[in-house]
Amino acid sequence: MISGSIASRYAKGLFEFCQENNELESIYPTIRHLLEILSKESKLHEVLEDITLTPDEKISLIERVSGNTFLPKTLKQFIALIIKKNRTDILFNVFLIFRRIYLNSKNILDVELLMADELTPPALEKIKAKVANTLNSACEIDVKVKPELIAGYTLIVNGKVFDSSIKGQLSSVKKILLEKKFENR
Repeated sequence: MISGSIASRYAKGLFEFCQENNELESIYPTIRHLLEILSKESKLHEVLEDITLTPDEKISLIERVSGNTFLPKTLKQFIALIIKKNRTDILFNVFLIFRRIYLNSKNILDVELLMADELTPPALEKIKAKVANTLNSACEIDVKVKPELIAGYTLIVNGKVFDSSIKGQLSSVKKILLEKKFENR
């Protein structure tokens, strides 16, 4: 919990600094990209926490894996500060909290769409437009393929889950059957 409050303070500080210097729009896409990479590459967390690497090597590694050899100056300095303060373990959480603060400040809903199968880009764009229209709000939609859903989708909007997957329906049926079984005893 302590590291969560520390991450929160760092995220708020970065957000406020970026806001004061009109850098939010240039830094946010890079942070979002880094979040995607960090969430997919669990080994990267371990490497960044390796004490045998120098702070400069860690920063260089972040630049290389991001696909950007150029990180915005403010973000690069911020990452360097986190690394030099030996707080690399909270970097991912700082970025997550920064993302949440950014979306809230822009009144953008955080939407996660879990699909059983890959979709074509045109179908995906139609779904994104439909979700934004239905929710009557700007949305940032992250789409993830989860074959274990069997078919259908699960929509998570600001933490609320709307499950329309076969797996979700089977789980509901199972729960009902188990409740009936225990009621009949």
